[in-house]
Amino acid sequence: MKEIIDEFLKNGYLLNPKLVETLKNSDYKEFLKEINKEKQKPFVLNDDIKNILNEKKELVNINWQEFDKARVLFEKQGEKNIYNLFLNILKQNFEINLNNGNENDHSVKEEAQEYDEGNLIILKNYNDFEKKRDVESFTGYFRQRYNILRNFLVSRQELQNAISINKLNNKSEYEKVALIGLVSDKRTTKNKNILITLEDPTGTVNVVISKTRTNAFKDATDILLDEVIGVTGVNGDKIIFGDKVYFPDIPSNNLLKKSNKEEYAIFTSDMQVGNKLFFEKSFLKFIDWLNLKYGDEKLKDIAKKIKYLFIAGDVIEGVGVYPGQDEDLLIQDLYKQYEKFSEYISKIRKDIKIIISPGNHDCIQIAEPQPIIEKNIAPRLHEQENVYLTTNPSLVNIASTRDFPGFNVLIYHGFSFPYIAENVDSIRKAGRLERPDLIMKFLLQKRHLAPSHSSTLYLPNEKEDPLIIEKIPDFFISGHLHKTIVGNYRNITTMNTSCWIDQTEDQERRGIVPDPCKVILVNLKTREVKVLNFKENE
Repeated sequence: MKEIIDEFLKNGYLLNPKLVETLKNSDYKEFLKEINKEKQKPFVLNDDIKNILNEKKELVNINWQEFDKARVLFEKQGEKNIYNLFLNILKQNFEINLNNGNENDHSVKEEAQEYDEGNLIILKNYNDFEKKRDVESFTGYFRQRYNILRNFLVSRQELQNAISINKLNNKSEYEKVALIGLVSDKRTTKNKNILITLEDPTGTVNVVISKTRTNAFKDATDILLDEVIGVTGVNGDKIIFGDKVYFPDIPSNNLLKKSNKEEYAIFTSDMQVGNKLFFEKSFLKFIDWLNLKYGDEKLKDIAKKIKYLFIAGDVIEGVGVYPGQDEDLLIQDLYKQYEKFSEYISKIRKDIKIIISPGNHDCIQIAEPQPIIEKNIAPRLHEQENVYLTTNPSLVNIASTRDFPGFNVLIYHGFSFPYIAENVDSIRKAGRLERPDLIMKFLLQKRHLAPSHSSTLYLPNEKEDPLIIEKIPDFFISGHLHKTIVGNYRNITTMNTSCWIDQTEDQERRGIVPDPCKVILVNLKTREVKVLNFKENE
């Protein structure tokens, strides 16, 4: 037993006592080998994790810290609901049996009732912020990014026989080939064709996309450096003549999920509290509506059923975010800005779960992923039981029940959006920053929130790229552009949210025209989306 425990400790794992007993009579080294293959690993191993790994051969990427909290509550206090939900997410089987075969267990039945009420689990928060970065961090980061996105691509029939670039030498001229690689260069030839340099771990190759290949040429025009793509074409002399381009993309058969209960979620962002141009009266009117103090009976009836409020970053104006910002500030002190924002949030009725992620104006690092808003700068937010603080980006599951898996909400503030708007040809021509719906669709197709190295500041992690859209969301929410636009791509509802400040000179310089004081309301039973306007003449 000591040998087993020591071996797992060396690899960074603690073992549940029951699992130690199980491993005594099995090949524990094989289990250790399998768990070490996982990109994200639990801290404590138990029989449940071992059984899931045996069944599935791979663990779903979840928030292991939250999983461990749920496990402790289950083992010490018998609270099964959240732990069971995590297990079923890992199994990707949401048929949850809370009664455990005991029909007379009243306490479990009470838990089940509670379980049906406004559930929320933070599936993805990012915590690796203290580590020192070096060259290996960057090379490892791009390597594992390539591997994950490649896995999405090889699921396509056309790319299942994709070969490594170094194996092109074994192919005869004019033979059909399929490749997957990272775009390291892209340029237009004298004949107005597009020449792409593809790179994989084995080598590089040039791919020419002729302007006569209309569809492929159109797709290639929008390709950014550093994204991972698939290409089919014909082998030439040290060049590939491409006939089709493929992106990791969302599967075309992605299902539209609907809840079995009429509940609502609200989406907003960019309060930027502390700015002189903050629409305080309008924001307070919005809070009054949430508290059933404003609106006609129909609106109040909707407000009663609101279970979730998502705020996608820039809750305060911040200090020193852009040149000349001092002149725009009503509240000069960061701590007081957060105190004021917390005061507003504390007014909202406590049965609404409030999910808050940061943005580039918040008092944290600007490089992504951004950590949660810390307790030392916003203590009141941490004290509120109905407030859930997440990183940027993050993934949150809401509205799960015993027979419904809930909705996955991808939250990303949108710092990469201006780069995408300027550098993707089709979006630039369609309206740039006026079309966040097209930007969000583009990122879903790439399965990455910042596909190009230059599109955002980021912290490289050789074990994980937090900006990959690994798990398909049901809702994708962003802010940053101060524009209210709702879209739909392959049954994913995309929402760029409004703001709560008027246009500043800085926004004007950057081409941002705000559409303030609007919130996006989603009926989780019907998936109907409405935009509500709380603008007051102030």
